[in-house]
Amino acid sequence: MSYPQSFYAQTRSGDAPRPVLEGEHEAEVCIVGAGLAGLNTALALAERGISVIVLEAQSVGFGASGRNGGFVGKGYSQELSSLVDNLGIDHARALYDLTGEATALVRRRIDAHGIACGPNTTGVMVATWTDEADDLHRYIDWMAENFGAQQRFVPRDQVAAEFADSPVYFDALYSDSTFQFHPLNYCLGIARAAEAAGARIFEESAVSGLETERPEKLIVTARGQVRARHVVLTCGGYGLGVLPEVSGAILPVATYVMATEPIPEEVLATAIRQKVCMADTRRAGDYYRALPDGRILWGGRMTSRVSEPPRLAALMLEDLLTVYPQLRGHARVESAWTGTMSYARHRMPQIGRLRDGVWYGQAFGGSGMGTTTVAGELLAEGISGQGDRYRLFEPFGLDWAGGPFGRIAAQAIYWSGQMQDDAAARRDRARRASAAA
Repeated sequence: MSYPQSFYAQTRSGDAPRPVLEGEHEAEVCIVGAGLAGLNTALALAERGISVIVLEAQSVGFGASGRNGGFVGKGYSQELSSLVDNLGIDHARALYDLTGEATALVRRRIDAHGIACGPNTTGVMVATWTDEADDLHRYIDWMAENFGAQQRFVPRDQVAAEFADSPVYFDALYSDSTFQFHPLNYCLGIARAAEAAGARIFEESAVSGLETERPEKLIVTARGQVRARHVVLTCGGYGLGVLPEVSGAILPVATYVMATEPIPEEVLATAIRQKVCMADTRRAGDYYRALPDGRILWGGRMTSRVSEPPRLAALMLEDLLTVYPQLRGHARVESAWTGTMSYARHRMPQIGRLRDGVWYGQAFGGSGMGTTTVAGELLAEGISGQGDRYRLFEPFGLDWAGGPFGRIAAQAIYWSGQMQDDAAARRDRARRASAAA
Protein backbone atom coordinates (compact mmCIF):
# COMPACT_ATOMS: atom_id res chain seq x y z
CA MET A 1 0.00 0.00 0.00
CA SER A 2 1.48 3.35 -0.99
CA TYR A 3 1.31 6.26 1.41
CA PRO A 4 -1.00 9.20 0.67
CA GLN A 5 0.71 12.08 -1.06
CA SER A 6 2.30 14.29 1.56
CA PHE A 7 5.56 16.02 2.37
CA TYR A 8 6.27 13.26 4.89
CA ALA A 9 5.72 10.47 2.36
CA GLN A 10 7.91 12.27 -0.18
CA THR A 11 10.77 12.57 2.32
CA ARG A 12 10.41 9.29 4.23
CA SER A 13 13.28 6.92 4.85
CA GLY A 14 13.50 4.06 2.39
CA ASP A 15 12.18 1.07 4.33
CA ALA A 16 11.39 -2.00 2.23
CA PRO A 17 7.79 -3.26 2.42
CA ARG A 18 7.22 -5.67 5.28
CA PRO A 19 5.70 -9.11 4.69
CA VAL A 20 2.03 -9.98 4.71
CA LEU A 21 0.94 -12.35 7.48
CA GLU A 22 0.58 -15.86 6.04
CA GLY A 23 -0.09 -19.10 7.85
CA GLU A 24 -0.28 -19.69 11.60
CA HIS A 25 1.85 -17.80 14.11
CA GLU A 26 2.15 -17.60 17.88
CA ALA A 27 3.30 -14.83 20.18
CA GLU A 28 2.74 -13.76 23.74
CA VAL A 29 1.27 -10.47 22.50
CA CYS A 30 -0.43 -9.47 19.25
CA ILE A 31 -0.82 -5.76 18.55
CA VAL A 32 -3.36 -4.52 16.01
CA GLY A 33 -2.22 -1.26 14.43
CA ALA A 34 1.27 -0.04 13.51
CA GLY A 35 0.83 3.60 14.36
CA LEU A 36 2.95 5.06 17.13
CA ALA A 37 0.86 3.66 19.99
CA GLY A 38 1.22 0.15 18.62
CA LEU A 39 4.88 0.55 17.66
CA ASN A 40 5.83 2.04 21.03
CA THR A 41 4.04 -0.82 22.78
CA ALA A 42 5.84 -3.35 20.58
CA LEU A 43 9.23 -1.79 21.29
CA ALA A 44 8.61 -1.59 25.03
CA LEU A 45 7.48 -5.24 25.13
CA ALA A 46 10.36 -6.48 22.97
CA GLU A 47 12.82 -4.61 25.19
CA ARG A 48 11.38 -6.64 28.09
CA GLY A 49 12.00 -9.90 26.24
CA ILE A 50 8.33 -10.54 25.40
CA SER A 51 7.47 -12.01 21.99
CA VAL A 52 5.22 -9.70 20.00
CA ILE A 53 3.60 -9.58 16.57
CA VAL A 54 2.21 -6.36 15.08
CA LEU A 55 -0.51 -6.49 12.40
CA GLU A 56 -1.03 -3.44 10.21
CA ALA A 57 -3.84 -3.15 7.66
CA GLN A 58 -1.83 -0.77 5.46
CA SER A 59 1.80 0.26 6.03
CA VAL A 60 3.73 1.31 9.12
CA GLY A 61 2.69 4.86 10.04
CA PHE A 62 0.04 4.99 7.29
CA GLY A 63 -2.59 6.66 9.50
CA ALA A 64 -2.57 9.74 11.71
CA SER A 65 0.78 8.82 13.30
CA GLY A 66 2.57 9.46 10.01
CA ARG A 67 0.59 12.50 8.86
CA ASN A 68 0.38 14.92 11.81
CA GLY A 69 2.09 18.17 12.75
CA GLY A 70 4.92 16.37 14.53
CA PHE A 71 4.72 18.18 17.89
CA VAL A 72 6.06 16.32 20.93
CA GLY A 73 5.38 17.92 24.29
CA LYS A 74 3.69 17.74 27.67
CA GLY A 75 0.00 17.72 28.47
CA TYR A 76 -3.27 16.49 27.00
CA SER A 77 -6.19 17.74 24.98
CA GLN A 78 -8.23 18.12 28.16
CA GLU A 79 -7.13 21.16 30.14
CA LEU A 80 -5.10 20.46 33.26
CA SER A 81 -7.41 22.65 35.32
CA SER A 82 -10.25 20.26 34.46
CA LEU A 83 -8.12 17.28 35.46
CA VAL A 84 -7.38 18.94 38.80
CA ASP A 85 -11.06 19.71 39.37
CA ASN A 86 -12.16 16.18 38.51
CA LEU A 87 -9.30 14.06 39.88
CA GLY A 88 -7.40 16.16 42.40
CA ILE A 89 -3.98 17.69 42.11
CA ASP A 90 -1.95 14.53 42.87
CA HIS A 91 -3.65 12.45 40.18
CA ALA A 92 -3.42 15.31 37.68
CA ARG A 93 0.29 15.74 38.42
CA ALA A 94 0.92 12.03 37.93
CA LEU A 95 -0.76 12.17 34.52
CA TYR A 96 1.17 15.29 33.52
CA ASP A 97 4.47 13.80 34.67
CA LEU A 98 3.89 10.81 32.39
CA THR A 99 4.00 13.12 29.37
CA GLY A 100 7.24 14.66 30.59
CA GLU A 101 8.80 11.21 30.93
CA ALA A 102 7.55 10.31 27.46
CA THR A 103 8.96 13.46 25.85
CA ALA A 104 12.37 12.67 27.33
CA LEU A 105 12.09 9.04 26.17
CA VAL A 106 11.32 10.11 22.60
CA ARG A 107 14.50 12.18 22.58
CA ARG A 108 16.54 9.28 23.95
CA ARG A 109 15.14 6.89 21.36
CA ILE A 110 15.95 9.25 18.52
CA ASP A 111 19.56 9.32 19.71
CA ALA A 112 19.87 5.67 20.72
CA HIS A 113 18.44 4.27 17.50
CA GLY A 114 19.82 6.92 15.14
CA ILE A 115 16.36 7.88 13.87
CA ALA A 116 16.69 10.53 11.15
CA CYS A 117 13.47 12.43 11.85
CA GLY A 118 14.76 15.99 12.06
CA PRO A 119 15.27 18.81 12.15
CA ASN A 120 14.24 18.43 15.81
CA THR A 121 13.83 22.09 16.68
CA THR A 122 13.08 22.80 20.34
CA GLY A 123 10.58 25.36 21.62
CA VAL A 124 6.94 26.28 21.03
CA MET A 125 5.25 29.67 20.87
CA VAL A 126 1.49 29.68 21.43
CA ALA A 127 -0.02 33.00 20.35
CA THR A 128 -3.39 34.27 21.52
CA TRP A 129 -6.08 34.96 18.96
CA THR A 130 -7.74 37.38 21.40
CA ASP A 131 -6.55 39.99 23.92
CA GLU A 132 -6.02 37.91 27.06
CA ALA A 133 -2.71 38.98 28.58
CA ASP A 134 -3.98 38.77 32.17
CA ASP A 135 -5.26 35.25 31.59
CA LEU A 136 -1.89 34.23 30.16
CA HIS A 137 -0.04 35.57 33.21
CA ARG A 138 -2.40 33.71 35.55
CA TYR A 139 -2.03 30.50 33.55
CA ILE A 140 1.78 30.69 33.56
CA ASP A 141 1.82 31.27 37.33
CA TRP A 142 -0.68 28.45 37.94
CA MET A 143 1.31 25.98 35.84
CA ALA A 144 4.54 26.88 37.62
CA GLU A 145 2.97 26.52 41.06
CA ASN A 146 1.09 23.28 40.44
CA PHE A 147 3.15 21.44 37.81
CA GLY A 148 6.58 23.04 37.90
CA ALA A 149 6.20 24.10 34.25
CA GLN A 150 8.58 26.79 33.08
CA GLN A 151 6.87 29.03 30.54
CA ARG A 152 7.33 32.70 29.85
CA PHE A 153 5.04 35.47 28.75
CA VAL A 154 5.89 37.11 25.41
CA PRO A 155 4.28 40.55 24.90
CA ARG A 156 2.78 41.30 21.50
CA ASP A 157 5.56 43.65 20.38
CA GLN A 158 8.12 40.94 21.07
CA VAL A 159 5.93 38.31 19.37
CA ALA A 160 5.99 40.40 16.18
CA ALA A 161 9.67 41.31 16.41
CA GLU A 162 11.12 37.92 17.36
CA PHE A 163 8.62 35.18 16.51
CA ALA A 164 5.68 35.91 14.21
CA ASP A 165 4.69 39.20 12.63
CA SER A 166 0.96 38.66 12.22
CA PRO A 167 -1.94 41.14 12.42
CA VAL A 168 -4.14 38.51 14.08
CA TYR A 169 -1.90 37.71 17.05
CA PHE A 170 -1.78 39.40 20.43
CA ASP A 171 0.49 38.06 23.19
CA ALA A 172 1.97 34.60 23.54
CA LEU A 173 3.56 32.11 25.87
CA TYR A 174 6.79 30.32 25.09
CA SER A 175 8.03 26.98 26.38
CA ASP A 176 11.16 25.00 25.57
CA SER A 177 9.63 21.66 26.66
CA THR A 178 8.16 20.96 23.22
CA PHE A 179 10.01 19.91 20.10
CA GLN A 180 9.08 18.64 16.65
CA PHE A 181 9.98 15.72 14.44
CA HIS A 182 9.20 14.14 11.09
CA PRO A 183 6.42 11.81 12.31
CA LEU A 184 6.52 9.24 9.53
CA ASN A 185 10.29 8.84 9.72
CA TYR A 186 9.99 8.51 13.50
CA CYS A 187 7.36 5.77 13.04
CA LEU A 188 9.64 3.92 10.65
CA GLY A 189 12.57 4.31 13.03
CA ILE A 190 10.62 2.93 16.00
CA ALA A 191 9.43 0.03 13.81
CA ARG A 192 13.06 -0.82 12.96
CA ALA A 193 14.05 -0.57 16.62
CA ALA A 194 11.20 -2.89 17.65
CA GLU A 195 12.21 -5.41 14.99
CA ALA A 196 15.83 -5.26 16.09
CA ALA A 197 14.63 -6.10 19.62
CA GLY A 198 12.70 -9.12 18.32
CA ALA A 199 9.24 -7.88 17.34
CA ARG A 200 7.67 -9.07 14.08
CA ILE A 201 5.67 -6.58 12.01
CA PHE A 202 3.33 -7.56 9.17
CA GLU A 203 1.84 -5.05 6.74
CA GLU A 204 -1.19 -5.37 4.44
CA SER A 205 -2.62 -7.67 7.10
CA ALA A 206 -6.01 -6.31 8.11
CA VAL A 207 -7.77 -8.14 10.93
CA SER A 208 -10.92 -9.89 9.69
CA GLY A 209 -11.75 -11.88 12.81
CA LEU A 210 -11.03 -11.58 16.51
CA GLU A 211 -11.74 -14.08 19.30
CA THR A 212 -11.03 -12.58 22.72
CA GLU A 213 -13.20 -14.55 25.15
CA ARG A 214 -10.81 -17.46 25.64
CA PRO A 215 -7.44 -17.39 27.47
CA GLU A 216 -5.72 -17.86 24.11
CA LYS A 217 -6.77 -15.06 21.76
CA LEU A 218 -7.19 -15.72 18.05
CA ILE A 219 -6.55 -12.92 15.56
CA VAL A 220 -7.46 -13.74 11.96
CA THR A 221 -6.41 -12.01 8.72
CA ALA A 222 -7.18 -12.85 5.10
CA ARG A 223 -4.16 -15.12 4.74
CA GLY A 224 -3.14 -16.07 8.26
CA GLN A 225 -3.82 -16.06 11.97
CA VAL A 226 -2.07 -15.35 15.25
CA ARG A 227 -2.59 -17.05 18.60
CA ALA A 228 -1.57 -14.94 21.59
CA ARG A 229 -2.14 -14.60 25.33
CA HIS A 230 -2.72 -10.87 24.96
CA VAL A 231 -4.12 -8.68 22.20
CA VAL A 232 -3.58 -4.90 22.14
CA LEU A 233 -5.83 -2.69 20.02
CA THR A 234 -4.13 0.51 18.85
CA CYS A 235 -6.07 1.21 15.67
CA GLY A 236 -7.20 4.78 16.46
CA GLY A 237 -9.55 6.22 13.87
CA TYR A 238 -8.60 3.60 11.28
CA GLY A 239 -9.82 0.45 13.03
CA LEU A 240 -13.54 1.01 13.40
CA GLY A 241 -15.30 -2.30 13.82
CA VAL A 242 -12.29 -4.44 14.79
CA LEU A 243 -13.76 -4.75 18.29
CA PRO A 244 -16.88 -2.54 18.56
CA GLU A 245 -16.79 -2.14 22.34
CA VAL A 246 -13.39 -0.47 21.90
CA SER A 247 -13.75 1.31 18.56
CA GLY A 248 -17.24 2.54 19.47
CA ALA A 249 -15.72 4.66 22.23
CA ILE A 250 -13.96 7.06 19.86
CA LEU A 251 -14.94 9.80 17.46
CA PRO A 252 -12.98 9.70 14.21
CA VAL A 253 -12.07 13.30 13.47
CA ALA A 254 -10.24 14.59 10.40
CA THR A 255 -7.62 17.29 10.49
CA TYR A 256 -5.48 18.70 7.70
CA VAL A 257 -1.86 19.54 6.98
CA MET A 258 -0.11 21.14 4.03
CA ALA A 259 3.44 21.90 2.96
CA THR A 260 4.26 24.96 0.91
CA GLU A 261 6.90 25.19 -1.73
CA PRO A 262 10.14 26.79 -0.46
CA ILE A 263 9.70 30.52 0.20
CA PRO A 264 12.73 32.81 -0.20
CA GLU A 265 14.32 33.47 3.20
CA GLU A 266 14.03 37.26 2.90
CA VAL A 267 10.28 36.92 2.26
CA LEU A 268 9.66 34.27 4.91
CA ALA A 269 11.48 36.38 7.49
CA THR A 270 8.88 39.14 7.12
CA ALA A 271 6.38 36.73 8.68
CA ILE A 272 8.00 33.90 10.63
CA ARG A 273 11.08 35.08 12.51
CA GLN A 274 12.10 31.85 14.25
CA LYS A 275 11.90 28.25 13.09
CA VAL A 276 10.30 26.93 16.28
CA CYS A 277 6.96 25.19 16.71
CA MET A 278 4.10 27.67 16.57
CA ALA A 279 0.41 27.47 17.36
CA ASP A 280 -2.49 29.70 18.33
CA THR A 281 -5.34 29.51 20.81
CA ARG A 282 -8.30 29.16 18.46
CA ARG A 283 -10.34 26.00 18.86
CA ALA A 284 -8.80 23.51 16.42
CA GLY A 285 -6.41 26.34 15.65
CA ASP A 286 -3.32 26.54 13.49
CA TYR A 287 -0.10 24.70 14.30
CA TYR A 288 2.94 25.05 12.11
CA ARG A 289 6.66 25.52 11.68
CA ALA A 290 9.06 26.78 9.05
CA LEU A 291 11.65 24.32 7.78
CA PRO A 292 15.29 25.17 7.01
CA ASP A 293 14.65 25.10 3.24
CA GLY A 294 11.91 27.76 3.50
CA ARG A 295 8.87 25.48 3.41
CA ILE A 296 6.06 25.94 5.91
CA LEU A 297 4.38 22.87 7.35
CA TRP A 298 0.90 24.09 8.31
CA GLY A 299 -1.84 22.16 10.10
CA GLY A 300 -5.29 23.03 11.33
CA ARG A 301 -9.04 22.74 10.91
CA MET A 302 -11.13 19.89 12.21
CA THR A 303 -14.21 18.07 10.96
CA SER A 304 -16.14 14.92 11.74
CA ARG A 305 -16.32 14.27 7.99
CA VAL A 306 -13.32 12.09 7.37
CA SER A 307 -13.33 12.29 3.56
CA GLU A 308 -10.98 14.86 2.04
CA PRO A 309 -12.80 18.11 1.22
CA PRO A 310 -12.64 19.60 -2.26
CA ARG A 311 -10.13 22.43 -2.73
CA LEU A 312 -8.23 21.38 0.40
CA ALA A 313 -5.00 23.05 -0.72
CA ALA A 314 -6.79 26.36 -1.36
CA LEU A 315 -8.52 26.23 2.04
CA MET A 316 -5.26 25.59 3.88
CA LEU A 317 -3.42 28.29 1.97
CA GLU A 318 -6.12 30.80 2.83
CA ASP A 319 -5.71 29.93 6.53
CA LEU A 320 -1.99 30.65 6.22
CA LEU A 321 -2.59 33.94 4.44
CA THR A 322 -5.14 35.02 7.06
CA VAL A 323 -2.35 34.82 9.63
CA TYR A 324 0.40 36.10 7.33
CA PRO A 325 -1.12 38.26 4.57
CA GLN A 326 2.36 39.48 3.61
CA LEU A 327 3.05 36.05 2.10
CA ARG A 328 0.29 36.37 -0.49
CA GLY A 329 1.79 35.81 -3.92
CA HIS A 330 4.82 34.09 -2.41
CA ALA A 331 3.36 31.01 -0.64
CA ARG A 332 2.24 28.17 -2.90
CA VAL A 333 1.04 24.73 -1.81
CA GLU A 334 3.19 21.76 -2.76
CA SER A 335 1.02 19.11 -1.08
CA ALA A 336 -2.01 18.98 1.23
CA TRP A 337 -3.43 15.94 2.99
CA THR A 338 -5.85 14.73 5.62
CA GLY A 339 -5.47 12.40 8.60
CA THR A 340 -8.07 10.80 10.83
CA MET A 341 -7.46 11.18 14.55
CA SER A 342 -9.37 9.43 17.31
CA TYR A 343 -10.97 11.51 20.05
CA ALA A 344 -12.88 10.44 23.14
CA ARG A 345 -15.77 12.47 24.48
CA HIS A 346 -13.70 13.30 27.57
CA ARG A 347 -10.74 14.44 25.39
CA MET A 348 -8.25 12.15 27.14
CA PRO A 349 -6.39 9.12 25.84
CA GLN A 350 -7.98 5.76 26.52
CA ILE A 351 -5.31 3.40 27.85
CA GLY A 352 -6.07 0.24 29.75
CA ARG A 353 -7.36 -3.31 29.98
CA LEU A 354 -10.85 -4.24 28.80
CA ARG A 355 -10.74 -7.73 30.27
CA ASP A 356 -8.19 -10.46 30.83
CA GLY A 357 -5.70 -10.35 28.00
CA VAL A 358 -7.45 -7.56 26.03
CA TRP A 359 -5.77 -4.13 26.09
CA TYR A 360 -6.25 -0.86 24.22
CA GLY A 361 -4.53 2.47 23.54
CA GLN A 362 -6.37 5.11 21.51
CA ALA A 363 -7.94 8.61 21.49
CA PHE A 364 -4.68 10.55 21.28
CA GLY A 365 -6.17 13.31 19.11
CA GLY A 366 -5.15 16.79 20.25
CA SER A 367 -2.78 15.47 22.92
CA GLY A 368 0.49 15.48 20.98
CA MET A 369 2.75 12.64 19.96
CA GLY A 370 4.26 12.07 23.40
CA THR A 371 1.08 10.46 24.67
CA THR A 372 1.51 7.50 22.31
CA THR A 373 4.79 6.81 24.09
CA VAL A 374 2.96 7.03 27.43
CA ALA A 375 0.59 4.35 26.14
CA GLY A 376 3.39 2.08 24.97
CA GLU A 377 5.22 2.18 28.29
CA LEU A 378 2.12 1.74 30.46
CA LEU A 379 0.68 -1.09 28.38
CA ALA A 380 4.02 -2.90 28.38
CA GLU A 381 4.27 -2.49 32.15
CA GLY A 382 0.78 -3.89 32.62
CA ILE A 383 1.19 -6.84 30.26
CA SER A 384 4.58 -7.78 31.71
CA GLY A 385 3.34 -7.46 35.29
CA GLN A 386 5.90 -4.78 36.08
CA GLY A 387 3.42 -2.06 37.00
CA ASP A 388 -0.15 -0.85 36.88
CA ARG A 389 0.24 2.84 36.08
CA TYR A 390 -2.27 2.32 33.25
CA ARG A 391 -4.86 2.55 36.03
CA LEU A 392 -4.23 6.29 36.13
CA PHE A 393 -6.41 6.38 33.01
CA GLU A 394 -9.29 4.38 34.50
CA PRO A 395 -11.45 7.52 34.95
CA PHE A 396 -11.32 7.92 31.15
CA GLY A 397 -13.09 4.79 30.09
CA LEU A 398 -14.65 3.38 26.96
CA ASP A 399 -17.92 5.28 27.09
CA TRP A 400 -19.83 5.00 23.83
CA ALA A 401 -19.05 8.03 21.66
CA GLY A 402 -22.48 8.19 20.06
CA GLY A 403 -21.73 6.82 16.61
CA PRO A 404 -22.87 9.12 13.77
CA PHE A 405 -24.93 11.21 16.23
CA GLY A 406 -21.80 11.81 18.30
CA ARG A 407 -19.97 13.03 15.22
CA ILE A 408 -22.81 15.41 14.38
CA ALA A 409 -22.80 16.77 17.94
CA ALA A 410 -19.02 17.19 17.93
CA GLN A 411 -19.16 19.08 14.64
CA ALA A 412 -21.86 21.40 15.99
CA ILE A 413 -19.79 22.12 19.13
CA TYR A 414 -16.73 22.85 17.01
CA TRP A 415 -18.62 25.25 14.71
CA SER A 416 -20.14 27.02 17.70
CA GLY A 417 -16.70 27.43 19.29
CA GLN A 418 -15.28 28.75 16.04
CA MET A 419 -17.99 31.40 15.82
CA GLN A 420 -17.34 32.46 19.40
CA ASP A 421 -13.61 32.67 18.77
CA ASP A 422 -14.10 34.70 15.57
CA ALA A 423 -16.49 37.13 17.27
CA ALA A 424 -14.10 37.67 20.18
CA ALA A 425 -11.17 38.14 17.80
CA ARG A 426 -13.01 40.75 15.71
CA ARG A 427 -13.94 42.63 18.90
CA ASP A 428 -10.40 42.67 20.27
CA ARG A 429 -8.80 43.63 16.95
CA ALA A 430 -11.24 46.51 16.59
CA ARG A 431 -10.28 47.70 20.08
CA ARG A 432 -6.60 47.45 19.23
CA ALA A 433 -7.09 49.41 15.99
CA SER A 434 -9.09 52.08 17.84
CA ALA A 435 -6.41 52.42 20.52
CA ALA A 436 -3.71 52.79 17.86
CA ALA A 437 -5.63 55.44 15.91
